[in-house]
Amino acid sequence: MKKQILIATGLAVLSTSAFASKARLEALGQNDDRGSFYVEDARNIFRNASKVNTFKNYIVTEWGTDNAAADTAAAPHAEGGFFREMGSFAYGLYLGSDIDSENANRTNYQAQDNDLDLFFGGDMGVQWGARLHYASGKNETTGTFKKEHSNLGLGLGMTMGDIEAYANMILSDESKGGASAGDKFEANGLNIGAAYNFAGNKFFVDYDKSGYDNTVSAVKTENELTTLTVGVGRIHEVSSTARLNMDVAYVASTEKVKPASATFGEIKNSTLPVTLGFEADATSWLVLRGSVSQNVFINNREVKGATTTTNNVKSTNTNTTDVTAGATLNFGKLKVDGSIGTTGASRTAATAAEQGVLSLDNMMTRVGVHYWF
Repeated sequence: MKKQILIATGLAVLSTSAFASKARLEALGQNDDRGSFYVEDARNIFRNASKVNTFKNYIVTEWGTDNAAADTAAAPHAEGGFFREMGSFAYGLYLGSDIDSENANRTNYQAQDNDLDLFFGGDMGVQWGARLHYASGKNETTGTFKKEHSNLGLGLGMTMGDIEAYANMILSDESKGGASAGDKFEANGLNIGAAYNFAGNKFFVDYDKSGYDNTVSAVKTENELTTLTVGVGRIHEVSSTARLNMDVAYVASTEKVKPASATFGEIKNSTLPVTLGFEADATSWLVLRGSVSQNVFINNREVKGATTTTNNVKSTNTNTTDVTAGATLNFGKLKVDGSIGTTGASRTAATAAEQGVLSLDNMMTRVGVHYWF
């Protein structure tokens, strides 16, 4: 009963809008980082930059802390941006996005923060868009060595009728000066994908490769994570005020570290997550939504270490059921978004640390405010 009261209280004070925030996507069981593969939302501009032509003339703020820690549902990162149309073109500026920051692994280094994303796109029969990501920082203390970081990334996208394609890449990402002056951290990343809308179903394929080289005391460690996602999603209009979103996808991920440790050299996950979500206009000023997702039939995990005894394990991923709820409070053109739910394992998680235990005692919450004009 205590947990039920907590959820009800959270839904009363949190809210989500129709098209604009991480909170809405989380409540619908979708990716809140680059956006959904098939649910239309302004957040999708981080996956496909051409969406800047569709979602424009608004300002959004995501509430959270202003430190350099990586964004998580349990500890949201403060960020926000502004988007505007200009004739047949559209442009935008976004502050604080930490996409592909690798800050969780950037121990002792200058963190990637104060991120800046610039968007520009146009519609010439084919919608196109580009995103430039930039971040830079340094720490110079008298009597010690200098720590510095710089990052440059690029996103490209196009939409032509029912066909979409995109590419997002890290052009350079380097941190110098860790526990000692000679330490160096270099990150890399490539995300490409395409989607096709056929008879109300959206088929999508996405390839994501990320990683980093970490040199500490002249010893270099290489980490690489690749994820392939192939699936289909559908939005079903139950009525003029209610919608269901459904998707199923095959997700295969491999994480490798060199040199391998006794407990970890390679981790492989192959899963088949299914998501069911709903969104309903309860009143003219309130929208309610929620979702449930879980790996079904395919839910395998294999860990290989440097030794061949107890450190090589094949198992089933545990605690993959995620339940999230959210709401939107509409004040005319001003919307207040929010979500509340469990902090379970990521559906594409490749490390043991990401395989969290699902519990309503471990709540995640997000709040976003945006204004459409």
